[in-house]
Amino acid sequence: MKSKQIGATWALAGDNLHLATFREGANILTLSKSEDTASESLDYTRFIHDQLPNFLRLPFGKDQAGLLTFPTMHSRIRALPSTEDAGVGFGGATRVALDEFEYHPYDRKNYAEILPPILEGGQLVIQSTTDKLKMNTLFKELYIAARHGDNNFYPIFIPYDVLPNRTQEWYGNIDLADWEKECRYPRNENEALTTLKTRAFFDPDIISQMYQDCWESLRHDLVDKYKGIVRIYKLPVVGKRYCVFADPSDGKDDPHAIIVMEHPTGEQVAESHGKVTADLCAQIHDDLVRFYNNAFNSYEMNARPGGMFSLKIKELDTPNQCNFLKTDGTLDRKKTGWWTGPSLKKTFIWGLEEAVRTRGIIIHSRECLDEFKQFMIPEGEDPQAPRGGHDDYIDAWSRVWHMRNYIPTGGMRVISFKY
Repeated sequence: MKSKQIGATWALAGDNLHLATFREGANILTLSKSEDTASESLDYTRFIHDQLPNFLRLPFGKDQAGLLTFPTMHSRIRALPSTEDAGVGFGGATRVALDEFEYHPYDRKNYAEILPPILEGGQLVIQSTTDKLKMNTLFKELYIAARHGDNNFYPIFIPYDVLPNRTQEWYGNIDLADWEKECRYPRNENEALTTLKTRAFFDPDIISQMYQDCWESLRHDLVDKYKGIVRIYKLPVVGKRYCVFADPSDGKDDPHAIIVMEHPTGEQVAESHGKVTADLCAQIHDDLVRFYNNAFNSYEMNARPGGMFSLKIKELDTPNQCNFLKTDGTLDRKKTGWWTGPSLKKTFIWGLEEAVRTRGIIIHSRECLDEFKQFMIPEGEDPQAPRGGHDDYIDAWSRVWHMRNYIPTGGMRVISFKY
């Protein structure tokens, strides 16, 4: 993910030429957004080739608008536009390079055709600027998933100031709207990935202000016990009340999220986030509940991880659980755990939006705010994370914020535990 006009296409053209020159039988395919840009990418390769000393300049075989071959190495570089059939029948590839992939008209179809031969051992390089007018693009999806470790890509971000002449003064003199500068000349990953303010679910200005409250985790035995998956921002205080909510996972596709919030201030005092099995997530939940004065707590029961989590919670006999929340907003005192359908989920998420807008909550986790910043509301649709992203923090926060409404008003028995 990159800024515009930093020479990335030139660098890729040079590296493609290097690969074709020194790898016998190299088969390289570059896909660009149009026929003109495809031809231009090969022109860059030709120019670099012409500047090489004679002993490095291999003779061309075929020299066409979309094809260069090097007979002495049995290698070739082919450049194609992103048409509906691009990549079909291409066969095995040493490298496939997708340039400005955010703007490819047939990105998903091309990717599906290209991926199988790459999986046999080739290399796939994707580079692009981002388009803030587009939300769920495949490029953003793959990049966000790579940041979370959910695919085999390695994410690289190249900001606008990678070139020495691009100073802060240079940036300030760019005659573009702020959102256009963030799109074409991003300063950081979040700026490049964030949608337009009119399409962001949480107020972007308030989220930016909330970053000032971010802290590093304290050193603590619980943090060490779970190897950094647990983060402690404030230690429990005798007599204070806390709420804990867990959104469990199976440890494979999605991470779990557990939020510990002080009641009634709405301040985050601890969290747990990462890919762990449901039973380990339940153990972490139980430890945090007991550590924070037997905190009022509950958990998401939807899907398979919730059921496994529930069984472990019963085995651990986790104290002070909130009762089962019914669709009418009342509690069923015979059951525990929350099963949240679409109507309740809307109630939770819009309640969280209000809490952010009114600064009713204090968040100390930078990773959490990064997720909030990318959450969007497409026109005519429900609020959602971008494809490849996650909403685990948001789910846990929206529920712990709602759960505070049910905390008992009487006295609470406080038990001190030492870890």
